[in-house]
Amino acid sequence: MNAVNEVPMNQSRRTPARPGWPELGVAVLAAAILYGVGATIAYLLPAGSPVSPGQANFLVSGLAPLGAFAVAVLIRIRDVRPFGMRRVHPGWLLAAIAIGLACFALSWPISAIFDPFFPGSESLQEGYRDAARAGALSLVVTIVLGGLLTPFGEEVLFRGVFASFLFRWGTWVGVIVSAAVFAVAHGVNSIMPIAFVVGLGAGLLFRFSGSIWPAVVIHVVHNSAGLLYQGIGY
Repeated sequence: MNAVNEVPMNQSRRTPARPGWPELGVAVLAAAILYGVGATIAYLLPAGSPVSPGQANFLVSGLAPLGAFAVAVLIRIRDVRPFGMRRVHPGWLLAAIAIGLACFALSWPISAIFDPFFPGSESLQEGYRDAARAGALSLVVTIVLGGLLTPFGEEVLFRGVFASFLFRWGTWVGVIVSAAVFAVAHGVNSIMPIAFVVGLGAGLLFRFSGSIWPAVVIHVVHNSAGLLYQGIGY
């Protein structure tokens, strides 16, 4: 059942069964560069741009990790399957939907507990909220970028590369450390605790299903539910 460590039948015996130090190193470097360039471009967007600041940030959050993932795949392995790009039984996807909704529900108690420790970080979400509330079209675009693209990009990097690399030291090392890196990557703010919880759920399903897709579904459900709530829930 643990397909993460298995080498596909048609894969060369010389090909690593999982990402190693070269993949991790180039992914970290590429991600740092792409996030930096993307954030700079988003910051320099002129007033009145058709892409709002929140949407621009979501675009960067999706494309930067996707670019880093692509570099990691191409440097040596040149096969997406060792990174978790495999078919999965529909039951795992149903479980992922339930976990994603549970993470969304947990966002309220987690925020109530941890928000006092991060004063002023509430303003970080204003751009995303504004994008979700700027009309039906803006809400749809925001969900596509923040509810679909961003989760996919982040999962293939933080689970597909980071967790796959870390699983060599055991399930809990891979799950917990990749979730911690994922959380810190969101900044030391009020988003960090719930990002860690989402990362735990995504990492566990990734490990036990052997596929990245349940992790993506958890992330998609959590983000999309949050954006829908912000867009139409007030």
